Amino acid sequence: MFTLWFMGRPSAGKSTLASRVEDRLVKMGFPIENLDGDEIRKHLHPDLGFSREDRRTNNRRTAYIAKLLNRNDIPVIVGMITPFRDSQEQARDIIEDEGDFVLVHVKCSVDAAEERDPKGLYEKAREGNIEKFTGINHPFQEPLNPDIVVDTEDQSIEDGVDHVLSELEAQGLLEEQLDDDYSFSITRTEEQELTDRLKDLGYLGE
Repeated sequence: MFTLWFMGRPSAGKSTLASRVEDRLVKMGFPIENLDGDEIRKHLHPDLGFSREDRRTNNRRTAYIAKLLNRNDIPVIVGMITPFRDSQEQARDIIEDEGDFVLVHVKCSVDAAEERDPKGLYEKAREGNIEKFTGINHPFQEPLNPDIVVDTEDQSIEDGVDHVLSELEAQGLLEEQLDDDYSFSITRTEEQELTDRLKDLGYLGE
């Protein structure tokens, strides 16, 4: 079993790339669980702030959840900034007790990330309105030995997805694909579209 840990600075494209990889793996028959960094913080770790120690704690807790899922034969995708090298390696140490750990560095310069930032957070951080914003007024350490690198300045998202999957295949991780009679045929994107449609029809509440 395996965990794909997508890390990188804010607005580098982690969540988009992770979601697209997830969709492709689901179609291949893997029952992927996606631990999105924002959702994890909101629902499981609302007690944590953005200090160096709180970020480490957030990464460590998430790695432990991924480890438990891997132990139960569930492959995991994590999309999380993970700005410190010691946390990157700690996640590897925790997860490799139960499965393969693949660190995917979603690489992007500060300038490019700021240009595509939909919420204007980089600008707010530069103006002093956001404290401890990664890469501006808080450290960001690129990994020394990532397993996969996707440069979102030079590669499209689809090219990045193809690159990740080809690397996973080369590492022999996709040989763990489940039999077709136990596969999940609906992706997360399709599930969200179906949920939205049911809400529009009045079958689901907000």
